[in-house]
Amino acid sequence: MSLISCCVFCGASKGLLRCAACKVTPYCSRDHQVSDRDQHAPVCEKVERARAKVDHKEKVLRDEPGDGPSTSANPFETSVGHFGRILPTHDYICARYTLVKAILEIKTFDAADSAAEHIRDMLRLCRSDHMGFRDLLPALYLRLGRDQEAYDSIKWYETTDDSSIYDWDDMDLPYLDIVNADVFESPQYLGEKYPSLANLVCVDLLKVKMLLDLKNLQKSAFLKDTRLPQELIDRIRYFIPLSNIIRNNAKIMSTTNYHPRMRELFGQAGFLYETVNLFNPHFWPALVDPETHLQARPDTCSTGSKQEMQMVLQHCFDSWNETPEAIDFIKTQIELKASFKAQS
Repeated sequence: MSLISCCVFCGASKGLLRCAACKVTPYCSRDHQVSDRDQHAPVCEKVERARAKVDHKEKVLRDEPGDGPSTSANPFETSVGHFGRILPTHDYICARYTLVKAILEIKTFDAADSAAEHIRDMLRLCRSDHMGFRDLLPALYLRLGRDQEAYDSIKWYETTDDSSIYDWDDMDLPYLDIVNADVFESPQYLGEKYPSLANLVCVDLLKVKMLLDLKNLQKSAFLKDTRLPQELIDRIRYFIPLSNIIRNNAKIMSTTNYHPRMRELFGQAGFLYETVNLFNPHFWPALVDPETHLQARPDTCSTGSKQEMQMVLQHCFDSWNETPEAIDFIKTQIELKASFKAQS
């Protein structure tokens, strides 16, 4: 199941219009929008209400005179970077988070893209991010095909985000400045401290995604023995990888033997699988059999808890579900581990 970027009613991809209320649901015609109204209305109305609340809270903040304790006049301009330190902004931040969650109930490309932009803006306003917007972003990038940005974001937080060193109030410090990090590098650094479970899960998905891409490219090696023109073979192979990291790497795409890279990625994915198990043993079983976890509403969570699993699963499930064979890969890992345990 992939992100929808066509008419949600019939699948047409030309002449698309957007729902004027939620702004993220495409239709090819007014007739199809009307036909889909009963299905779309509940979530559309939720987005519309959430957006109206954000707009109201924003107007209040922009009109803020800033003459009281812990206040700032128009914090959107005067408190960029430490927006969350200003007491009156807390209701706005919560409202913006609610809007993001409402938008993500719509499974379209536009919805994921809109949510990602909201999150990026909130991270610009509030670097310290006490609401956890940053835990949502890598999975969204993976859904949108922005795999390198997903990894760069994770790498920055996992290697820089140490509150004992990084001064979140110093706006002159570099922020989210890692670009084009080596996605093939060892993920061992993620197991050296207490990493974000959401980041672990997303890096594992990225490794699995690239591994599956290389497997499929390896299967296409027979094409060189056909009578097809090389230009056509290259064109076919270009559309095999799901990850743009693989597709846009000329050296990888021109290779015919992917086994060394595949072994490397398989080992890295295995390490991340075990690391996730170590930090939260509830996660992988829930990914392959979500049951009611996707509808759960955990208020608080602690490291390794079922509630933490539910929260992260809700952040990440769509990214796994929209990547063909990825969940099956995890099912196989679980079965192999269970078989090994039974034999020992």
